[in-house]
Amino acid sequence: MNSQLDFKIEILKEKQIPYVIKMTSVRKFRLSFNQKGMLVISYPLGIKSSSLVEFVEKNIDWILVKYKDISDKQISYENDSIQYFMGKPYRLRINISKTKRVDVLDSIMFVSINQYNQVRDLILKWRYEHAEIIFQEILYSCFRTMQHELATFPRLVIKLSKSKWGCCYFNENKIMLNVALTQVSSSLIEYVIFHELTHFLIHNHSKAFHMKLEKYLPNAKILRKELKKYNTIL
Repeated sequence: MNSQLDFKIEILKEKQIPYVIKMTSVRKFRLSFNQKGMLVISYPLGIKSSSLVEFVEKNIDWILVKYKDISDKQISYENDSIQYFMGKPYRLRINISKTKRVDVLDSIMFVSINQYNQVRDLILKWRYEHAEIIFQEILYSCFRTMQHELATFPRLVIKLSKSKWGCCYFNENKIMLNVALTQVSSSLIEYVIFHELTHFLIHNHSKAFHMKLEKYLPNAKILRKELKKYNTIL
């Protein structure tokens, strides 16, 4: 069971924190933020609304800190905001139109859309489409470099993640790459892929792991520091 409740919490309204309350089968209250920066409150069955308010008020400091952190990471999709693609900045230009498309020309990203609230979803869809091509190409190149140590070509999964650039599932011969990597340069995408491919050989971050990674990518330390600069877009 999972139903949304229309219930106002004054302290959240006062702090201007967007939220949604969902009645679920969980045994206790739970707080989390979704990918759009909205606070999600899981509400157990049979609990009084007054208890919910008390729970939120008790955890308001955590909520405020987390919300600020997430807000700082939020990418703006307003007209004239900056969007990054393959490490290059593009000025966003929104055109209200019957068509739905994204075009990149010189330093401008043109988005034609029916409504302003559809801009984020359209750009994300466009990123997924490009990620499929770009990531597969770089993955194949990296795999060829390590082919003598790797058994089979891994399956690629592309997702949107707020915590990881990539992940290795060595038991399933699969790697996950974050679609947000379409915002960084190809050299940083290559770094993440080599990092995950190395995990097929060494399943931890030991000294041996980093030595193996640097065997294939001598400037791995420099690239790792460079990638950290983009943590705000995760």
